[in-house]
Amino acid sequence: DSPLAEEARVVEHFKKATLMALGLAMQTYREKLGDQQEVLMHIADMVMDTYAAESALLRARAVAGSTATADLQADAARVFVNDAAMRIESSAKQALAAMLDGDTLRTMIAALKRLFRQMPVNTAALRRTLADATVARGAYPF
Repeated sequence: DSPLAEEARVVEHFKKATLMALGLAMQTYREKLGDQQEVLMHIADMVMDTYAAESALLRARAVAGSTATADLQADAARVFVNDAAMRIESSAKQALAAMLDGDTLRTMIAALKRLFRQMPVNTAALRRTLADATVARGAYPF
């Protein structure tokens, strides 16, 4: 496996979940989608977290093994992807609940859960490592 392979898989699932929510919103509301500010807010949050997670992942992969801070950047990417997974799953559930109900909602939530089956990361330890590096350096480590 390549460095951060699990995080890359998770980011791909972020994209699928975001497209699922956006596609359903477009199908449900059509021309009136602009009037559904709450649904759009949840989808916008999903898009932003997906973009930021992929950016962190790509940055960490770009420097893998080539800089003194490569391991720290990988740790930061792991923390961000882990935290984004929780936020994206929550936003997706809220968007789906605003658009669906009953058995259809249950079916879509089940599909969503399949996308977010990753094991949680020990972010406490990773955050300590990042904090220790920042304190030792007396500055932002990247």
